[in-house]
Amino acid sequence: PGVHLQNIFSHYHLTDFPWPCKPDFHPSGKQIYDYLVLAIEKLELDVRLQHEVRVLSENSNGWTVNCLHDDSWMEEQFGFVIICTGHYTQPKVRPHYKGEEIFEGEMITELDVKDIARFDGKHIAVNGFGKSALDMATFAVGHAASVHHIFRSPRWMLPERILGVHYTRVLFNRFGTVMMRSWVQPSAFERFLHRYLQFVVMGFWKMVGAILRYQLKRHGRGKDEMAKERLNRVQPKHKLITDLGSKSAIVPDDYLSCIADGKIIPHHAAIKSFTKDGIVLSDGSTIPCNVVMLCMGSDTPQFPYLPEQYRKMLETKKNGTQLYRHLIHPEIPNMAFCGFNHGFLHVPTIEVGTQWICAMMKGELELPSKDEMLHCMQETENWKLKNINPDPAMAYATSTRYHQYLDVLLKDLDISPYRKMPNIFAEIFSPYTANDYKGITEEYFMKMKKRKGKLRPLQLNT
Repeated sequence: PGVHLQNIFSHYHLTDFPWPCKPDFHPSGKQIYDYLVLAIEKLELDVRLQHEVRVLSENSNGWTVNCLHDDSWMEEQFGFVIICTGHYTQPKVRPHYKGEEIFEGEMITELDVKDIARFDGKHIAVNGFGKSALDMATFAVGHAASVHHIFRSPRWMLPERILGVHYTRVLFNRFGTVMMRSWVQPSAFERFLHRYLQFVVMGFWKMVGAILRYQLKRHGRGKDEMAKERLNRVQPKHKLITDLGSKSAIVPDDYLSCIADGKIIPHHAAIKSFTKDGIVLSDGSTIPCNVVMLCMGSDTPQFPYLPEQYRKMLETKKNGTQLYRHLIHPEIPNMAFCGFNHGFLHVPTIEVGTQWICAMMKGELELPSKDEMLHCMQETENWKLKNINPDPAMAYATSTRYHQYLDVLLKDLDISPYRKMPNIFAEIFSPYTANDYKGITEEYFMKMKKRKGKLRPLQLNT
């Protein structure tokens, strides 16, 4: 209840179906639901709800799909399957703690909160430091009798405005994303910059990090030393660039002010054990509470409906399985994965990824050899493991490297990725939105009519 996107509305819509009525700047869950219903009607999509895919079986022509619907089994044949279940459909991470069986309060996750009134009068401990944990701790203020926020390590939180400038003007234009270290740099200028001028790149992110630290500390201005000490607990000690991934969170408006005012008490520690009426932390302190909310993310994506040999490929790594172009696994035929390539410009990323998959399915895009694709996947995975703080979906996601990723896919399809040209100033400094990718499919069709040979992916790792 009350949850809103981190994205702004101009980023989060289908490129050929803009919002029919203007939503909130950061659309609410209800507004997104209503938009999806209207999009399904407008595009006349065959959406079958309450059809649970239980088994996907390979056959000589593709896949046999077995679904459960209204307690009845249904079977259909398909030549190709695209799995779009995303990163976060698995159960929430649920560790087991010493003594939890004697705890007389509730242990819940954010998915259990259907009404904020559930917090009324409670003593709440929120465990985790992702977007859900920050939101839930902030939502609880004004309802709960006390709010404690527990985390092993504070992460970088992105404010909505950086020195008064909306964060999208920093992270959603070419200038900001060209400075982003990535496993792939699709232009010659980017490759030169990151190979020979790394001091410029690292200096840029050091400057941004210093600004974010300054803005955080500003919440302690005029406060006592205890307020400043609480703010210091949520101040990350590591470099900003390593946190720019799938778990990057926009800080809720009131979170830091609630920390400064003591309405949220932060604890840089882990839950060690439970007592009858509270928890014991790794630093030896105890917190009386009757609700413990575990906001510790989802497990690594699972695919229980796939044949066992494919499940082993996809489920055995704790950070997820790297895919070629973040879309296909070369050892799983007639199948692709879309939406797992999650990035900051999420919906256009899915659309361009789907266009790439369609080109492959139609035989218009000729893939490299299996060994070449596996090598590409391994190189990409190695870079992520070295340069990004790990999380259960790290291998699948493109996160803040969405621009580099989109550029590679579009170049694979022989479509210009520079959507604001010939206005060079807009291309470099104006934020990209979903509208910039409108017409990609029509552009692709026009080029294919004139093209004689097949397309081939660039020899770039992604």
